[in-house]
Amino acid sequence: MTSSKSTKRALISSALAILMCVAMLIGVTFAWFTDTASTGVNKIVSGNLKVDIIGADSDSHIEKLNFTKTATTDAEAGAEILWEPGCRYLTEGFRIANKGNLALKWKAQVNTGTTAANEGNFDLLDVIDFYLVTKAADGTETETVLDEFTGNLKKTETSDVYYIKGVMQTTAGNDYQGLTLDGISITVVATQDTVENDSFGNEYDANAGTDEFKQGVTISGIAGVAESYDTIQDAYEAVKAMLVANSGLVEQPLSEEAFNAFFTDGGKITWTIYGNQKVTDTRMFSFGRGANRFGEGRHITEINIVGGNSSAALDLTAVNGTFALPYNWWNVEESVNTALKCKNITFNGIKYMPSATYQCTLYPTTYEFDGCTFNGNLYSYQNFDVNMTIKNCTFNAPADTQYAFMSQGKGGTITLDNNVFNNYTRGINLERATADFVITNNTIRSTVSELDRGAIQLTDGSSFVVTGNTVDVNAGNAFWFHNAATNADVTYTISNNDIKAPYIGYYGTSFDVNDKITSSGNKFNSTDTTKCMKKGETVAEATNLTAIH
Repeated sequence: MTSSKSTKRALISSALAILMCVAMLIGVTFAWFTDTASTGVNKIVSGNLKVDIIGADSDSHIEKLNFTKTATTDAEAGAEILWEPGCRYLTEGFRIANKGNLALKWKAQVNTGTTAANEGNFDLLDVIDFYLVTKAADGTETETVLDEFTGNLKKTETSDVYYIKGVMQTTAGNDYQGLTLDGISITVVATQDTVENDSFGNEYDANAGTDEFKQGVTISGIAGVAESYDTIQDAYEAVKAMLVANSGLVEQPLSEEAFNAFFTDGGKITWTIYGNQKVTDTRMFSFGRGANRFGEGRHITEINIVGGNSSAALDLTAVNGTFALPYNWWNVEESVNTALKCKNITFNGIKYMPSATYQCTLYPTTYEFDGCTFNGNLYSYQNFDVNMTIKNCTFNAPADTQYAFMSQGKGGTITLDNNVFNNYTRGINLERATADFVITNNTIRSTVSELDRGAIQLTDGSSFVVTGNTVDVNAGNAFWFHNAATNADVTYTISNNDIKAPYIGYYGTSFDVNDKITSSGNKFNSTDTTKCMKKGETVAEATNLTAIH
């Protein structure tokens, strides 16, 4: 047995040991196990933004762009160039070259300040409109207002060949006679494109992995689809096969359970488009399905087509310029017509508004276009009521295209807001006897207008609100009230429009439109409000349209 003294000594020794450990903890810093690792870093180089104007057939800088009068006869081809109202002048061709290693955006502009090389009276620029022009292989010209064009170039990329067209306004008065302006400058202003459009790695590549140049399609609203498809054709064929396996392509039904398992967003289908995609089937966006109905309360409710990047475009040339919506001829309360909603998409070769032969007439059918570009014309006919909104869009005319937008059919509400219509010979034509038209904040520009036509043709409707628009055309009338009108109870509100057209216009209706017009705040720029150009005529005469002021 251990004695009590031994036990006490052991306890004292243990206590001292504990105190020494505490002292060490207080007075000594522990050195924990540690390690370090390092690596080299990529070389850091700042990007170089450099743009140049070069020849159409060479890589050399162009010192001066010369205007040449657009020849209409052999005699004019060699004539001295005189800036006179109505004549057109075209520069030699040029290209924009990105000579740096950053993706860039560029705009061209006409210099309005004097330099040693630019002398004369710059008031001339007030009556000259400038356009950026491209030429197709067949010689067809496409032009865009110079100030409204923005180009994009990848690193070291060179643009297509461009020309600049100058057109002296036909309304230029005597104050502009005898003025000279020598050597105006064309300046290209470049800014760095978004960081998302650049990709930095051990070797800089402005395009690798960027959405800007991505090609492909994604689908949402359908169960079991791939994350993405390389082309719109791939997506269409894959989902079409699934649809055939689940139901069919005509009017075959699906149970509620099967419908909800297939359509994950209540019948709403969303296509996101990247780059240029070719439409090959008119029912491509419903995957070949003809009818929107799969049973009571089960429909394809919406088709949304969204641009995933700035190059998103649909080529409609293979389907005669349009595509079809699923039809819905079931005129019962629970019917839902398929809505079409498009955003930030370019439609190349478009001719007709996408539509369906039948829709339930108990409800209007919705059409929405926001931020789209229509390279072609949009003829819109529906034998059912619509709620149609086209806003923030641009319409570009192929050569000799008459109407940018023509609306016919039954009633509803058609709204055109904040759109730009470029170089159509006749502008817009609105003809739906029971419809309400709202035309606000649009710009209609043309240097190819027809002498006996109107930029805004108000043919037939229940009401027209035409407010805040800009009309800038070189020939014809600002307004034309067509003799095809059938609704004598129509009302017109025409206010705060900025009008630049040779003549105010006229009415050919069987009723007097003047007492149906409420007008105020309209601005007229060299527009003769006392005359009109009637259909088929070449000489202006007194107008019967007196209420627009």
